[in-house]
Amino acid sequence: MASEECEDWILESIKLYKDLHDFALQEATRVIEWTGDKSICIAGYTGARKNEILQLLFPQKLHEQENQGLCPERDLKVEYGGFSEHPIYSLRHIPNSSLLVTSGPAAAHVQIWQIGAEDKDVIQSTMSIQSDPRKDTWTKVAVSAAVSPRVVHGSQVSGVHITEIESARRVYTLAVSSGEAVGSLSFLDPSTIHVCCQSGRQILADVRQPGIASEGGVAPSVPSDGQWCAVVKPENQGACAKIASLSSKGHITITDTRDLGAPLKCAKTKSSNDPAPAEHMMCVCWAPTLEDYISVSGLDGTVQIYDTRRWDAAVKEVDALFTHRGHSVMGECEDGSAPRVTVHSWHPWKERTLVSAANDGSLHIWDWLDGSAQR
Repeated sequence: MASEECEDWILESIKLYKDLHDFALQEATRVIEWTGDKSICIAGYTGARKNEILQLLFPQKLHEQENQGLCPERDLKVEYGGFSEHPIYSLRHIPNSSLLVTSGPAAAHVQIWQIGAEDKDVIQSTMSIQSDPRKDTWTKVAVSAAVSPRVVHGSQVSGVHITEIESARRVYTLAVSSGEAVGSLSFLDPSTIHVCCQSGRQILADVRQPGIASEGGVAPSVPSDGQWCAVVKPENQGACAKIASLSSKGHITITDTRDLGAPLKCAKTKSSNDPAPAEHMMCVCWAPTLEDYISVSGLDGTVQIYDTRRWDAAVKEVDALFTHRGHSVMGECEDGSAPRVTVHSWHPWKERTLVSAANDGSLHIWDWLDGSAQR
């Protein structure tokens, strides 16, 4: 993008953001996992060399309360670090522990890591869990810390298992004979898992009972082509858990656990003029503290935030409440192309603070202003 247009966007961003911080990583990441209020874990995903896995501490300046505007900085602190022999496509931190779980292509296992192993500033691999990989995808993972840490993992439906980390004992296998590729996995609670297939099929299973609890497909009004992933918002004050599903074609559905096959709300994101990426890095997240807000990325060079309270069951093209365009405006890949967002994540408790990363190695921490005029 021309420098003049970039400068114009930076000037305009003063009206759109409370804060916007721009960092440059040594290598791009497609995982962001919070390990505390001020720290995240990231990891490399290239196949040509060893990939770093790091815990980064944000600079103190980010924790101050006053409005600071655009703050280009390069002083993220590496608290802990290690190396993976394989690209890392999925990373999860087990709550209230120093354990990480990772997976990726070119590896027939799930890797367990310890942060600060042997009282050193290292992230060290401690064990591997065998998985059942498909050649056209990689093993998805989700974690639960209840009772004892567990990981649910699998790349195809018939290969979804739950393994107890401490004992490395497999405690559950999904009793579904299907070679469908898994798009995402989630724990609703310690006893219930959610499987979103890349086809859009959704499955709930209670690990205390054989078979599956319920399942559903893509609504008839929503195109089923493309690849799907999903994220679960746990039950809150007696309300059913909600599931937000995203397709690589830009369709979003909201369902709950009462009927997986009947979406409560549907929407279509505004079409991007950019060509579809060769490998989708879709990411959909529920806002932790804003009721019924979701965010999506991976479809282009932006992160889009939506207020789903305005939606209904009819499929309509909707405008984002807020769009973060900073990666595509401020950065550029080595081949001259505009960067694509690889992953984003909301701060655990700051209402409008997010972290996002792109394939040019940029990492943005931004606090958006609600009600700002969109570009």
